[in-house]
Amino acid sequence: MKGIKDFYNKTALEWANKWYEDESLFPYLKDFFAYLPKNPRVLDLCCGAGYESMRMRKLGADVTGLDFSEESIRIAKERNPEIEFVIDDMLNDYSYLGKFDGCALVAGLVHIPNEKLAKVFYQISKVLNNDGFLFVVVKGGVGKSKVASYKVIEDEAYDRDFYLHTLEELKLNSFKIFNYVTELIIEENSSWKYYLFQKHYL
Repeated sequence: MKGIKDFYNKTALEWANKWYEDESLFPYLKDFFAYLPKNPRVLDLCCGAGYESMRMRKLGADVTGLDFSEESIRIAKERNPEIEFVIDDMLNDYSYLGKFDGCALVAGLVHIPNEKLAKVFYQISKVLNNDGFLFVVVKGGVGKSKVASYKVIEDEAYDRDFYLHTLEELKLNSFKIFNYVTELIIEENSSWKYYLFQKHYL
Protein backbone atom coordinates (compact mmCIF):
# COMPACT_ATOMS: atom_id res chain seq x y z
CA MET A 1 0.00 0.00 0.00
CA LYS A 2 1.36 3.39 -0.99
CA GLY A 3 1.74 6.24 1.51
CA ILE A 4 1.02 9.94 1.97
CA LYS A 5 3.65 11.34 -0.40
CA ASP A 6 2.67 8.87 -3.11
CA PHE A 7 -0.97 9.91 -2.71
CA TYR A 8 -0.26 13.62 -3.10
CA ASN A 9 2.16 13.14 -5.98
CA LYS A 10 -0.59 11.15 -7.71
CA THR A 11 -3.39 13.64 -6.98
CA ALA A 12 -1.51 16.97 -7.06
CA LEU A 13 -3.13 18.22 -10.25
CA GLU A 14 -6.59 17.27 -8.99
CA TRP A 15 -6.05 19.30 -5.79
CA ALA A 16 -4.69 22.21 -7.81
CA ASN A 17 -7.65 22.23 -10.20
CA LYS A 18 -10.07 22.30 -7.27
CA TRP A 19 -8.42 24.74 -4.88
CA TYR A 20 -7.10 27.40 -7.22
CA GLU A 21 -10.78 28.05 -7.97
CA ASP A 22 -12.16 27.53 -4.45
CA GLU A 23 -12.01 30.74 -2.38
CA SER A 24 -13.55 29.26 0.79
CA LEU A 25 -10.41 29.69 2.90
CA PHE A 26 -9.81 33.30 1.84
CA PRO A 27 -11.94 34.88 4.64
CA TYR A 28 -9.97 32.90 7.24
CA LEU A 29 -6.67 33.99 5.74
CA LYS A 30 -7.80 37.62 5.93
CA ASP A 31 -8.65 37.16 9.62
CA PHE A 32 -5.22 35.57 10.18
CA PHE A 33 -3.50 38.48 8.42
CA ALA A 34 -5.26 40.97 10.72
CA TYR A 35 -2.86 39.76 13.42
CA LEU A 36 0.27 40.18 11.27
CA PRO A 37 2.30 43.28 10.39
CA LYS A 38 1.79 44.90 7.02
CA ASN A 39 3.44 42.96 4.18
CA PRO A 40 4.46 40.08 6.48
CA ARG A 41 6.83 37.27 5.71
CA VAL A 42 4.71 34.10 5.89
CA LEU A 43 5.50 30.39 5.65
CA ASP A 44 2.86 28.25 3.94
CA LEU A 45 3.70 24.92 5.59
CA CYS A 46 2.39 21.86 3.73
CA CYS A 47 1.52 24.21 0.89
CA GLY A 48 0.47 21.54 -1.60
CA ALA A 49 0.21 22.98 -5.11
CA GLY A 50 0.49 26.56 -3.85
CA TYR A 51 -3.11 27.78 -3.98
CA GLU A 52 -3.16 29.35 -0.52
CA SER A 53 0.38 30.66 -1.09
CA MET A 54 -1.06 32.50 -4.07
CA ARG A 55 -3.87 33.97 -1.95
CA MET A 56 -1.51 35.07 0.84
CA ARG A 57 0.67 36.83 -1.72
CA LYS A 58 -2.45 38.66 -2.91
CA LEU A 59 -2.92 39.79 0.69
CA GLY A 60 0.52 41.40 0.55
CA ALA A 61 2.75 38.74 2.06
CA ASP A 62 6.25 37.67 1.11
CA VAL A 63 5.42 33.95 0.98
CA THR A 64 7.55 30.82 1.09
CA GLY A 65 5.83 27.48 0.51
CA LEU A 66 7.08 24.11 1.78
CA ASP A 67 5.79 20.64 0.98
CA PHE A 68 7.24 17.13 0.64
CA SER A 69 5.29 16.28 -2.51
CA GLU A 70 7.56 16.87 -5.48
CA GLU A 71 4.69 17.00 -7.95
CA SER A 72 2.77 19.50 -5.82
CA ILE A 73 5.81 21.77 -5.64
CA ARG A 74 6.34 21.45 -9.39
CA ILE A 75 2.80 22.71 -9.99
CA ALA A 76 3.17 25.43 -7.35
CA LYS A 77 6.31 26.79 -9.02
CA GLU A 78 4.73 26.60 -12.45
CA ARG A 79 1.67 28.57 -11.39
CA ASN A 80 3.45 31.00 -9.05
CA PRO A 81 6.91 31.79 -10.45
CA GLU A 82 7.17 34.84 -8.15
CA ILE A 83 6.90 32.73 -4.96
CA GLU A 84 9.68 30.64 -3.41
CA PHE A 85 8.77 26.97 -2.95
CA VAL A 86 10.93 24.28 -1.36
CA ILE A 87 10.65 20.50 -1.05
CA ASP A 88 10.99 19.38 2.56
CA ASP A 89 9.13 17.63 5.38
CA MET A 90 7.46 19.58 8.21
CA LEU A 91 9.03 17.18 10.71
CA ASN A 92 12.51 18.20 9.54
CA ASP A 93 14.56 21.23 10.54
CA TYR A 94 13.79 23.89 7.91
CA SER A 95 15.23 26.82 9.86
CA TYR A 96 17.52 27.48 6.87
CA LEU A 97 14.51 29.38 5.47
CA GLY A 98 15.00 32.14 8.03
CA LYS A 99 12.41 33.86 10.22
CA PHE A 100 8.73 34.53 9.53
CA ASP A 101 6.05 36.76 11.00
CA GLY A 102 3.45 34.07 10.52
CA CYS A 103 2.97 30.45 9.54
CA ALA A 104 -0.12 28.94 7.93
CA LEU A 105 -0.52 25.19 8.42
CA VAL A 106 -3.65 24.39 6.46
CA ALA A 107 -4.70 20.74 6.91
CA GLY A 108 -1.10 19.53 7.28
CA LEU A 109 -1.70 18.21 10.79
CA VAL A 110 -4.31 15.78 9.48
CA HIS A 111 -1.35 13.58 8.55
CA ILE A 112 0.36 13.80 11.95
CA PRO A 113 -0.49 11.44 14.84
CA ASN A 114 -0.61 12.85 18.37
CA GLU A 115 2.82 11.52 19.31
CA LYS A 116 4.45 13.67 16.59
CA LEU A 117 2.49 16.90 17.13
CA ALA A 118 5.00 18.34 19.62
CA LYS A 119 7.82 17.93 17.09
CA VAL A 120 5.83 19.81 14.44
CA PHE A 121 5.19 22.71 16.81
CA TYR A 122 8.85 22.77 17.83
CA GLN A 123 10.06 22.99 14.23
CA ILE A 124 7.59 25.81 13.53
CA SER A 125 8.76 27.71 16.61
CA LYS A 126 12.30 27.78 15.23
CA VAL A 127 11.25 29.79 12.17
CA LEU A 128 8.69 32.13 13.78
CA ASN A 129 9.70 35.51 15.12
CA ASN A 130 9.04 36.09 18.80
CA ASP A 131 5.31 36.77 19.18
CA GLY A 132 4.75 35.43 15.65
CA PHE A 133 1.39 33.83 14.81
CA LEU A 134 0.50 30.31 13.70
CA PHE A 135 -2.74 29.62 11.83
CA VAL A 136 -3.73 25.95 12.06
CA VAL A 137 -6.55 24.17 10.23
CA VAL A 138 -7.51 20.70 11.46
CA LYS A 139 -10.42 18.29 11.12
CA GLY A 140 -12.11 18.04 14.49
CA GLY A 141 -12.31 14.68 16.23
CA VAL A 142 -10.12 11.97 17.74
CA GLY A 143 -7.84 9.36 16.21
CA LYS A 144 -7.24 8.08 12.72
CA SER A 145 -10.11 8.29 10.23
CA LYS A 146 -10.21 5.09 8.22
CA VAL A 147 -12.68 6.58 5.73
CA ALA A 148 -10.40 9.54 4.98
CA SER A 149 -7.17 7.52 5.14
CA TYR A 150 -7.71 4.62 2.77
CA LYS A 151 -8.15 5.46 -0.90
CA VAL A 152 -7.97 3.48 -4.14
CA ILE A 153 -6.84 5.26 -7.31
CA GLU A 154 -6.54 3.36 -10.60
CA ASP A 155 -6.60 0.04 -8.72
CA GLU A 156 -3.74 1.08 -6.40
CA ALA A 157 -4.33 1.31 -2.65
CA TYR A 158 -3.13 4.32 -0.65
CA ASP A 159 -3.04 5.04 3.08
CA ARG A 160 -2.69 8.77 3.55
CA ASP A 161 -2.79 8.52 7.37
CA PHE A 162 -5.59 11.00 8.06
CA TYR A 163 -5.87 12.02 11.73
CA LEU A 164 -8.53 14.03 13.53
CA HIS A 165 -7.50 16.41 16.33
CA THR A 166 -9.11 18.29 19.19
CA LEU A 167 -8.12 21.74 20.40
CA GLU A 168 -7.08 20.16 23.69
CA GLU A 169 -4.60 17.92 21.85
CA LEU A 170 -3.10 20.91 20.06
CA LYS A 171 -2.82 22.91 23.28
CA LEU A 172 -1.24 19.99 25.13
CA ASN A 173 1.45 19.48 22.48
CA SER A 174 2.26 23.18 22.00
CA PHE A 175 1.83 24.78 25.43
CA LYS A 176 5.54 25.18 26.19
CA ILE A 177 6.04 27.14 22.95
CA PHE A 178 2.70 28.62 21.89
CA ASN A 179 -0.24 30.38 23.50
CA TYR A 180 -3.69 29.60 22.16
CA VAL A 181 -5.30 32.84 20.93
CA THR A 182 -8.69 32.13 19.40
CA GLU A 183 -10.81 30.08 17.02
CA LEU A 184 -11.60 31.81 13.75
CA ILE A 185 -15.26 31.10 12.99
CA ILE A 186 -16.85 32.09 9.71
CA GLU A 187 -18.77 28.95 8.82
CA GLU A 188 -20.79 27.73 11.81
CA ASN A 189 -20.80 24.05 12.79
CA SER A 190 -17.99 23.09 10.42
CA SER A 191 -16.10 19.87 11.09
CA TRP A 192 -12.97 21.78 10.04
CA LYS A 193 -11.53 23.95 12.81
CA TYR A 194 -9.48 27.12 12.35
CA TYR A 195 -7.23 28.02 15.28
CA LEU A 196 -4.78 30.81 15.96
CA PHE A 197 -1.73 30.42 18.21
CA GLN A 198 1.03 32.86 19.14
CA LYS A 199 4.61 31.97 19.92
CA HIS A 200 5.86 32.72 23.44
CA TYR A 201 8.44 35.45 23.66
CA LEU A 202 11.62 33.41 24.15
